[in-house]
Amino acid sequence: MIGWPFSKNGDDDSEQENRHWASSEEDCKEMEKKYGWELKRVEQNEDDSDLSVDCVFKGKQTSFWDMWGDHQDDPD
Repeated sequence: MIGWPFSKNGDDDSEQENRHWASSEEDCKEMEKKYGWELKRVEQNEDDSDLSVDCVFKGKQTSFWDMWGDHQDDPD
């Protein structure tokens, strides 16, 4: 299972990171392969949700919602 992205704290001046929630580290690796993102690390979430890890990739934050909308007219 893969979840919607969330933004980093705006006060952080470090390198840009692209974060997405997932169910497991394996899901993070699948996203890395599917979207060509470079996985920096996987972080455990503090809560007990089904999306138990944060996948942290290098680069500007992306949105699955934006990506989904860009492909609505593509043939299957």
